[in-house]
Amino acid sequence: MKRATRQIIRRERARRAKPRVKWDWRSSPWARVSLGAVFVLLALLASWRVEQTSFRYHAALRSLVGSTAGVQDLGRHALPTGRLNGTWVRVVGIPEVIVAPRDPVFNQSADAVLLRRDVAMFQWQQVDVGYPVYELEWHAGRVDSSTFVQPTGHQNPLLPVQPAAFVAPRVELDGFVLDPVLVERIPGREALPVADALPPNLVATFSVHDGDLYSGNPMHPRLGDVRLGWRAVPPQEVTVLAPVEGNRLAGSPGASVQLGDRSLGDVLPQLPPRPIDAWLSRLVATLLAIGGVALISATRLKRVDGVIVVSCGVALMLVWPVLVWASYSLLFGGVLGLMLLGCLGAALWRWRRLRPVKE
Repeated sequence: MKRATRQIIRRERARRAKPRVKWDWRSSPWARVSLGAVFVLLALLASWRVEQTSFRYHAALRSLVGSTAGVQDLGRHALPTGRLNGTWVRVVGIPEVIVAPRDPVFNQSADAVLLRRDVAMFQWQQVDVGYPVYELEWHAGRVDSSTFVQPTGHQNPLLPVQPAAFVAPRVELDGFVLDPVLVERIPGREALPVADALPPNLVATFSVHDGDLYSGNPMHPRLGDVRLGWRAVPPQEVTVLAPVEGNRLAGSPGASVQLGDRSLGDVLPQLPPRPIDAWLSRLVATLLAIGGVALISATRLKRVDGVIVVSCGVALMLVWPVLVWASYSLLFGGVLGLMLLGCLGAALWRWRRLRPVKE
């Protein structure tokens, strides 16, 4: 075997016998870039998801209430201010009756937001048992006897007194004056006994029995006798969704009143689910983006620069908001776009100042 050949074989054996150096992924620039790219991708996906969810919610809310400003969730202890004029608000509280409602004809009043006069008349009713049977019974309102199979002899007179509703002239809720239309929508009612304060001209015509007012003899009623009862809607906790007009909550179409402390989802069941912890999700996504940019920039600079990392991370998190919210509001989208350009400008300025060093 030639000498040169033996030298080659020895060198090859020595090379094979030398222990191999293990690849350290932590010191590899490609590992840092790959991990940083994963962080940035996760941040962009999280940002897209939260912005799309928020956009669908606010777009649906705007379409339901017909307001470009959406709904201000004031909750409890709200006060009218100039900036709220024309804006829909959600207010929760117990209405305060400033001026009580009153039935002027029968001199009945109550410490309530609404007073109703119910009228029933002792009249003919048709019962179908295979053939028409006619009975005299108390019935709310008037039964139209002209629709009977045998109207002759079973004609009901007209109501001498009409039902009516009396809204409290002034009702306030957390500093706002409630529109009478909203007051009428407050549900619930309680029986109100007749007060012994009838006008003198009605004392001889009506008498009080079991808390109601009767014409004629309540124990032996006759055709055409009426029974009057009053029901009151007491002040109770309500949730109001309505637009603000000055210091008033207006009863516009779409305005709603519900008992108890109700969320917007309860008041407007057509709304898609409200995004939960949207700002927390945005914060986590921003931190992911900043961490990803830091890992990537560490391969180009000798050190991680805070201005570049934060500016690029925030700029990445503004990409989806600009694209999504520009269709909702050009002004809002424009402001976000200016913020995005500002972040990119700060990162570029800092990059040029540092002059990245090639490895």
